Parts: sequence; C-alpha cells; structure tokens
Amino acid sequence: MKELRHRFSSGFFIILALALLIFGSSNTPVVDKFRSEISDIFVPVLAVASWPLEVVGGVIEWTRQVAIVFSENKSLRAENESLKQAQTKSSQLAIDNQRLKKLLNVGEGKVNTIAAARVVSDSDSPFFKSVLINRGTGDGVKKGLAVINEDGIVGRTINVGTSSSRVLLATDINSRIPVKLASGGINMILEGNNSPYPKLAFLPFGEKLAVGNLILTSGYGMVFPPDLPVGQVVEIGAEGIRIKLSAKLYNLNYVSIVGYEIIRSPVSSPSTKEPDNSSRESNK
Repeated sequence: MKELRHRFSSGFFIILALALLIFGSSNTPVVDKFRSEISDIFVPVLAVASWPLEVVGGVIEWTRQVAIVFSENKSLRAENESLKQAQTKSSQLAIDNQRLKKLLNVGEGKVNTIAAARVVSDSDSPFFKSVLINRGTGDGVKKGLAVINEDGIVGRTINVGTSSSRVLLATDINSRIPVKLASGGINMILEGNNSPYPKLAFLPFGEKLAVGNLILTSGYGMVFPPDLPVGQVVEIGAEGIRIKLSAKLYNLNYVSIVGYEIIRSPVSSPSTKEPDNSSRESNK
C-alpha cells in the first residue's frame, strides 16, 4: 500500500510538471491573461517579502556611513588641533620677533631702486670680472650699491662716474657676499673665484648642505637686501661647495641698481631736565 502511494505521488508530480511545461510554452490569449493575473498577485507579495532585505541593507549602509563620518571627524579634529598649535607657535614667534626688534631698536629694511641701467661693455678678462653700465652719480648711483636683475644678484658698484659705473660681478675673485641657506637660514659667504661657479665659505661646523639647496642673500653687510635669489648648490667636493648663480652673468643686458638700509625706530629723547629751584637765590 505504501509503495503504491509513493508511485502515485511520483506520477502526479511528473504529470504536473509536464502540464506546467506545456502550459508555460503556450502563447494563447488565455494563457497570457493567466500569466498576467499570476504576476499581479505575486508582485506585491515579492515586494513585501523583499522589504526586510531592503531595510537590512539600508541599516548596513547607514552604519557604514556613520563609521566613515566618525573616522573623518576624528581626522579633522586632529588636523584642527595641529593647526591651532601651529597658529599659536606662529603668533608667539611674531610676538618674540617684535620684542627683539624693540629691544635692539632694529626696524624693517627699506629697499630703494636707484636706477635701471643698460650694460654697455664687460671686461672679458680671466682675472677681473666686471661690466660697465650707463648710469652714474648724475642718476643717484653711488659706490657700494647692489646691482641685480630679474633673476637674482649681479654684483656691486665699485667705480662711479657722472654717467657710467663699473660693476664688480659676483663671480670676481674679490667679491664677497653674505648669503644664507633658504631652508635653514644658515649664514655663509659667497666667494667669487673668477669662474662661473663661485664657492660657499664659512659654513658653520657640523652643518651640511645638499646638491639643489637654494641660496639667498642674508642682508648682512647692508649692501644686498635679504632674500634675493643667489643660486643653487651644484657640487660638493674636495674643492668646496660650488654654486650655480640664478642670474646669467655672461648674458647681461639690463640691470637695476638698488640701495638698502635699515629703518631704525626713533629713540625717545630724554625729557628736558627742569631747573633746580633750590639753586635759585632768594631776593630779600
């Protein structure tokens, strides 16, 4: 009896499967209508069944977004704290700088452009590196003024006439220019050696430079204003530290003559001493 029932069930499902297969492959209007009705019934059911999955997916996405926001918030807090510390340090340095200036009675540097000049000739000598420009005392030029161009330092005036001046180039063996390392402020001297690549001297003990370091004027000596481009380190060897100048001294056409001075704060004059009344003689 049990075996007969099993055979009947198997046969029923086989016949049902064949009927559904034949029914599904049919394209009659009745079948199409029946399919549409079945779809209309099951679409809401499937929508309701998929709703928990959508809710769970939304909760997971919301949790992920919250985690990202918390992580970014933590990073922004750390960055904000770092910026606050940097601002505090900068403000303190500015305050200290002002205090030192007041203490030393040192003001800001003033740069005056005396004149623009054209290079009319050069010495073209292996022993003397200079150029002649068409500006002199009649244009306000004096001996010992800095000469620069749009690329950097050129030299300084050494002989001044009424309408012309001789400029000693930074590459001349007699040239000495106070300079500094742009990144660390280490003070040195740029020494000319009659070659296109002057050398750095008086590097403090223990300090090191690297090829590519930028060199600027330091402002010491009261000739060249500070922070003018000088050049870059191109060689460090047994013969010293060589610099490639920013200005192309072999191709000079126009230059500027500038003056530099420190504007000192006015010193308060002592108050006028009042006469001592006790020294006056009384008239009886």
